[in-house]
Amino acid sequence: MSETRWTNEQWDAITARDCNLLVAAAAGAGKTAVLVERIIKKITDEKNPVDIDRLLVVTFTNAAAAEMRERIASAISKYLEDNPGSAGIQRQMALLGKASITTIHSFCTEVIRSNFHLLNIDPDFRIADETESYLMKLEALNDIFEEQYEKENNQDFYELLESYGSNRDDQQLMDIVLNLHAFIQSSPWPEKWLEDMTEVLKIPEGTDFASTVWGRILLSSVKIELKGMRDMLTRAMDIIKTEPGLEKYLPVYQEDVSNINNLNMLIENGEKLHSEKVWDDFYFSLNTFTFSTLPRTGKGADETKKDTVRGIRDNVKKRLEKLRGQMVNADSAELVNEMNALYARMKCLADLVIELSIRYNEKKNRKSIMDFNDLEHYCLEILTIKDQNGRLMPSDTALKYRERFDEIMVDEYQDSNLVQEIIINMISRVDSPKPNIFMVGDVKQSIYRFRQARPELFMQKYNTYSTKKDSPFRKILLYKNFRSRKNVVDTVNFIFRQIMSVNAGELDYTENEALNPGADFPECEQKGLIFGGSTELHIINTGDSDNQSNNIDNNNNIEENDSEAAEQEEMLDSIQCEARMVSKRIRMLMEPDKDGNCFAVFDKNQKKYRKLEYRDIVILLRTTKNWSDVFVDELTMAGIPVFADTGSGFFKTVEIQVILSLLQIIDNPYQDIPLLSVLRSPIFSFTTDDLVDIRLARRKGLLFDGLIKLSEAGSGEVCNKAKRFLESLAEWREASLYLPADQLIWKLYSDTGYYSMVGAMPGGEQRQANLRILFERAKQFEETSYKGLFNFINFIDKLKSSKGDMGSAKILGENDDVVRIMSIHKSKGLEFPVVFLSGCGKMFNMQDMNKSILLHQDVGFGPDVVDHKKRLSWSSAAKEAIKVKIRNETLSEEMRILYVALTRAREKLIITGSTADKDKALNKWFSVANTNEEKLSDYEMLNGRNYLDWMVPAILRHSRCEDFRKQGASESQFKGLLIEDPSLWDIKLWSKNDILMSKESDEPKDNVIVDLVEDLTAEDGEDSITLGNKNFKEIDKRLGWEYEYIDAAYIPAKISVTELKRRFSVQSSEEGTSMPYFTAKLIKKPMFLEGKKGLSAAEKGTIIHFIMQHLDLDEIKMNIKANYKNIIDNQIKQMVAKDLLTEKQVESVDTGMIERFFGSELGERMLTAKNISREIPFNIAIPFKELYTKGNKKYMEEETVLLQGVIDCFFEEDDGVVLIDYKTDYVPEGKEFVIKDRYQLQLDYYSRAVEQITGKKVKAKYIYLLQSEKFFKI
Repeated sequence: MSETRWTNEQWDAITARDCNLLVAAAAGAGKTAVLVERIIKKITDEKNPVDIDRLLVVTFTNAAAAEMRERIASAISKYLEDNPGSAGIQRQMALLGKASITTIHSFCTEVIRSNFHLLNIDPDFRIADETESYLMKLEALNDIFEEQYEKENNQDFYELLESYGSNRDDQQLMDIVLNLHAFIQSSPWPEKWLEDMTEVLKIPEGTDFASTVWGRILLSSVKIELKGMRDMLTRAMDIIKTEPGLEKYLPVYQEDVSNINNLNMLIENGEKLHSEKVWDDFYFSLNTFTFSTLPRTGKGADETKKDTVRGIRDNVKKRLEKLRGQMVNADSAELVNEMNALYARMKCLADLVIELSIRYNEKKNRKSIMDFNDLEHYCLEILTIKDQNGRLMPSDTALKYRERFDEIMVDEYQDSNLVQEIIINMISRVDSPKPNIFMVGDVKQSIYRFRQARPELFMQKYNTYSTKKDSPFRKILLYKNFRSRKNVVDTVNFIFRQIMSVNAGELDYTENEALNPGADFPECEQKGLIFGGSTELHIINTGDSDNQSNNIDNNNNIEENDSEAAEQEEMLDSIQCEARMVSKRIRMLMEPDKDGNCFAVFDKNQKKYRKLEYRDIVILLRTTKNWSDVFVDELTMAGIPVFADTGSGFFKTVEIQVILSLLQIIDNPYQDIPLLSVLRSPIFSFTTDDLVDIRLARRKGLLFDGLIKLSEAGSGEVCNKAKRFLESLAEWREASLYLPADQLIWKLYSDTGYYSMVGAMPGGEQRQANLRILFERAKQFEETSYKGLFNFINFIDKLKSSKGDMGSAKILGENDDVVRIMSIHKSKGLEFPVVFLSGCGKMFNMQDMNKSILLHQDVGFGPDVVDHKKRLSWSSAAKEAIKVKIRNETLSEEMRILYVALTRAREKLIITGSTADKDKALNKWFSVANTNEEKLSDYEMLNGRNYLDWMVPAILRHSRCEDFRKQGASESQFKGLLIEDPSLWDIKLWSKNDILMSKESDEPKDNVIVDLVEDLTAEDGEDSITLGNKNFKEIDKRLGWEYEYIDAAYIPAKISVTELKRRFSVQSSEEGTSMPYFTAKLIKKPMFLEGKKGLSAAEKGTIIHFIMQHLDLDEIKMNIKANYKNIIDNQIKQMVAKDLLTEKQVESVDTGMIERFFGSELGERMLTAKNISREIPFNIAIPFKELYTKGNKKYMEEETVLLQGVIDCFFEEDDGVVLIDYKTDYVPEGKEFVIKDRYQLQLDYYSRAVEQITGKKVKAKYIYLLQSEKFFKI
């Protein structure tokens, strides 16, 4: 029937019968096509046809189920075209509508509705919204905690609260209870799991801790650590052996290796002999382990090599110390006592969770609702019973389902959990001679452990099922990739053969696991097109430049430390750097190369090659949070159309914030911030002046009261606005009492015209789609058990806090020509011609290991040990063991996520990442790669911190990457295994300078315009030439047009006095210099990220100015000079107490300078003045011709510029005003004239501003130098 050519393995998977069949299908192996074809073959089998409604097909999502049903319908229709008279196939088409092609949750729903009488539940139940469920759990938990507080002698609860609650409230403990409740839902019997895992903490005295589940995990991890340390020391010994002068080190390093081997043998021998003191023996040996002192080296020893080997040994010492301090930090007796002490608290926690389950179930039963976890557990209850021995057996209902389904097919089996596994086993014939489960998946693409998926279920069958055809439990491997070009496939194999193993990845990536290229890409016959090519690796060094220098005045050799003058270069952060690098590479792909060739991709629909389009490109990120926005901005600035599928940002959009604010004030108008949001929105368009009037109407109190008072005040435009607003609000408040939330929202859209209004804004289609989503969300809310506007607002608040965001409306079609940005998780199951895998230098997220209580399905609880009386806490051995498990599982998951990302590419794969220190990173990667084993060390893989730590060492061992190896071989020659591999690599190391270059290089050049004109005039014939000349004149007229007032475009709207001073200092040496105009700056790093120590001179100057501004001068006036120091110190301490200054800031400045100022002649004069003003900001308009005198045009004579600045101090005397500007500049003796020249212009403008402000004459202008305690008149 089908024209598809199946491989032998695929055909086996399609035709195999009467067995449990596990199909391990790699990325792009056509597993869905095989599944559909297997269904078609079964329903069209001439000898033994099976009705399609006798097949249960379980998929992972509703979308996948719908697609599967559609593909089956299409295949049946095609079969009918070839066999129009087939009654059997016509019957299958009729049965397709009721076929069980569904998700596991939909199947569970069907089972429960058909057997509701067995559970004593309402058959008309509905599935609760996730946020509705959360609110109900929160209500139940609040009730439970209230009761706990009311109980007498409830010591266990208070111990639990003191140990794991916060100092402020019990929210932290409530979160722990909610998280534990959610965690146990993936267990078939949650309450039993809690009981079992709590009882495990009760360990008999005298138990060898190595025999416990935690001890086994810790010692297994210790063995990997010891092997890694031994390998590090072995590498150091290789350097010692080849370096003259270091030979004296060799015996010491050999002794270290021997001691580490002894530790390892101690564990292995103890386990083999089943010793009862394995843990204590190892603990004693570890704590008595010592490192001998290194002897002196020979005179000719290379210092670099010496530092390298010593550094390796120091690293080993640190790691061994970490083992002592964290993993093996006590003997068995102490650890057993510690675990027993934790039992009471964990028992109390488990009781709280069980009580929560009971209360939550009661609430759900009263409202006839279920959540998704209930579906699985109720279904399990219906389908299972236990025999006299406690063994799990299928119920009568399950046996009926066994008869009903001829075969059960499970897609994406690697993402199943234990509950789903038991359900499938109960309704299948797994215990019969002819089992009937068909499972298809790829454990290397299991990336949903955070949803409690259990890839080990797949692995258990993968490791035990046979490849023999007559086996009842059989596996078939499909590793031919029909998606990607050969070089993409070779790239994936080359990397994963080296990095994925049982310890690091939970699967050994061997030849059996390797992908085989099977995609057919025809040769391109079109000229001027290039395609495919090497896999690219782009690494950008984002470290800060080391060649920064201070700003020195060469003429006068004075360092200018004034805060206003201290400007620093703006720096790109690492995400921006990488995003800009990616945008440049995309631009290069989209443009012809130097030979005029364009990059092309093969279009499956058109069956031919075509030029690359933006829609062919995807940028995959491990996480879109904090990354996608930066990438969108950078690509947009580069002129690249882009769309980020982030799943967030909905509640941050302006239109949604406005409507939610409006709903908030309809519910309660006495909320100033939402009220201001609505008033300032286009709905009511109150101006800032209007808001001032509202505040003036009622200076104190709430804004809404001010609105009411203003509306009653009389007439006027603002009063009328206020009246209209209050009338509308009253109408909506009245409507909210009887209208459902969704109808109220639509009424607001209609009454205000806001829906139409946002449609006319930029991005109007997107904005309207967001408003429709809010309406739909309100409609869903009205179907829950909660009603009313208040509950809807609370519902939205919980939605924000529990789920983070809903994601903006999707208005993008698949044919829109944009570069897509998405997370790797969202890309699963998709493919793209060109894939950028970016953010490979981002650290893995290990935040889950920082919680006070860790949880693991197999190991149980891992709490901190807390002595709340002494306020001490530390990780228990159980927590350390679970940390090891979670870390290994997280890293294995990250490795599988990397596999998914790399296998999305169809034709071109480009990997990008950043590093803060290129040389340090290269040396680290070089060290990891320097091994002769085929696989990289498990120890190094488990200590990898990002994707580059895995991929780059593997790439360094490629035989043809010699140039790349030279980058990291500065200290020692590469002695690792070189691997001959067909994969092709193109590697480029970028620096910041590569992306900070002038954008002029990205602008089209003039010759492009000339080429266009030549094309117009290159036609044959006189008429063509005439037409061309005419076109040329028109083009020249349009493109040669110049704006008549171009000089005015560069007049700044405002300028500071400091900029003005700097402008004239430049112009004095270069008279023709034009005014600087605004240029876009890059993002500056925060100070704490730049690693700066202490405060700069400019920052110290700012602190001095701040203190001078806030000192209470009246207190100083009333005292004598001798008391000035104490008064000033006390006032500064008060500023610190009020958090106006920090202790560090105060310590960094010499406050004695301030005391000496007030003791000076000028200071005393200021203190006796009747009116003193400090730190006075001003704005004055000055003619532009004062700033720019050369080449002025007549129309510029009337232009003005807003001059702004801050005057340090002025005081009034009887005959005029005295102006003071204090400086923190250091001035050498005899160089005071330099300061006068520098600040003359600045004080002249200050003087002009003071005279305008006060209306009085400035009689004197002084500069006071705080460091040298001098002042002089300007």
